[in-house]
Amino acid sequence: MRVLYLNYEWDPRESPGALTHIRELSRELAALGHTVMIENRHRFPDAAGNGTHPQALAAVHRSSRLRERLSPYLHETAAFCRALRGIGAEVTLIQRQEPEVVLARHSLHQFSSLIAARRCGVPIVFEVNAPTAYEYRQYRSHYHLLPVFAEWLEARTLSRADGMFVVSELLKRHFVERGIPEWKVRVVPNGVDISRFRPGTVDPRVRQRFRGKSVVLGFVGSFARFHGIDQLREAIDYIAPLRPETCFLMVGAGELATDLQDHCRRQGLSRRVYFTGHVASEEVPGLMAAADILIAPYEAQEFFYLSPIKIFEYMAVGRAVVAAGVGQIREIIQDEANGLLYEPASAGALGERLLRLVDDPDFRRRLGEAARRTVESRYTWRVSAEGVAAVLEQARERRRPGGR
Repeated sequence: MRVLYLNYEWDPRESPGALTHIRELSRELAALGHTVMIENRHRFPDAAGNGTHPQALAAVHRSSRLRERLSPYLHETAAFCRALRGIGAEVTLIQRQEPEVVLARHSLHQFSSLIAARRCGVPIVFEVNAPTAYEYRQYRSHYHLLPVFAEWLEARTLSRADGMFVVSELLKRHFVERGIPEWKVRVVPNGVDISRFRPGTVDPRVRQRFRGKSVVLGFVGSFARFHGIDQLREAIDYIAPLRPETCFLMVGAGELATDLQDHCRRQGLSRRVYFTGHVASEEVPGLMAAADILIAPYEAQEFFYLSPIKIFEYMAVGRAVVAAGVGQIREIIQDEANGLLYEPASAGALGERLLRLVDDPDFRRRLGEAARRTVESRYTWRVSAEGVAAVLEQARERRRPGGR
C-alpha cells in the first residue's frame, strides 16, 4: 500500500516525541511491506539541515517583534488561512505521489488534507495524538481562539475522514462524545524500538560520574509543567538525606530544568544530582539503562489522554519504573507486577515508592524484567504499525465501490 504521510509540525526537531513517532511508525510500516512517503508541510526552511538564506533570516528577525505582539490574536486566523492556502498544494502533491491512502497528523484547523484527498478521490485517515481544541484552551490560553469554532471544525473534519486512530482510550471517548462514530476511531498506543532500548546499553560515563554511589534514580523528559516536576523535587528532597548512597540523573532540558537545578544547588546536592541538559536521541537509551530506577511523575489529571513514549522506553531498558497512576499508564503498568504506581495527588507518595525500591534491589530487578517482557509482547512500534496498517486498509476498502 502506498501511503502519503503528512506531518504538520512546524519544526520536527522541537517535538522529539512527534519526530520519534513519525520515524518509527514509518520504518515499521515499510518493514511490513508498505511504501511511506513523508511530507513535512509546515517545516521551517532550515529544518532539514540545509540552512536558511541570510536575507530570509534577516526578514524573520525584523518581523519577530511585531509577530510576537500579534500572534496571540492572529494565531487561529493564520492556521485557518494556512489550511485554505494549502489545499491546492496538497492536491498537486497527492496527484504527483499517487498514494492509495493519505495519513495526516491532525493539528489546529488542519482540514486541507481532507479536502485535497476528497478532490483526488483518495481515502484519508487522521492520526490524532491530542484533542487540539481542548489542548489550546487548557494549555495555550495565551492564544485567543474564537468561542466553540475550533471544537466545531475539529469534530466536523474528523467525522468526515475515512478513519482515524488515537493513542489512548480516554482520547477515543473524548471524540466519540463529540459525535464522531465509534466504529471510525481505533486506539493505537505508542511503542518502543526494543532493539535500541534494551538492558545492555548502559552508558559507562554515568557510573563513573557517580562513583561510590550505589543507586541511580533517573528522569528523562522536557521538564514541562505537566511532568510533575514539583513532585520530582519533593522526592529528591525526601530521598537524598535518608539514603546517602543515592544519586539522581536528570536527562533533558526545558522550562523547569533550571529551576530544579537551582533548587538542588541551594540544598547542597549538586554532586548528587546531575543535569545533562539536551542530549542527542542516540544517547538516551544508554542514559536510561544506566539508572537503577526510572521516574515518570505527572500532575494529577482526570483527562490524561497521552500515551507517553517515555514509559515504554523506560520499561524496555529493563529498569524498575515508578510512575503516576493516571490515564493509560494505569493500563500499561500493573502495580507491583511490572512497575510501581503512585497517586500524584497524595503528598509524599512518590518519595515513599522510590524509597521502597532503593532498599530492595531484588524487587527492582524483578520489576525491571517484567517491564521488559511487557513491552516486548504488547508495546513495540511493530505492534503499533500493524494497528495503523489495519486502519489504513479499512479506509481503503471503504472508499472502493460497494465499501461501507
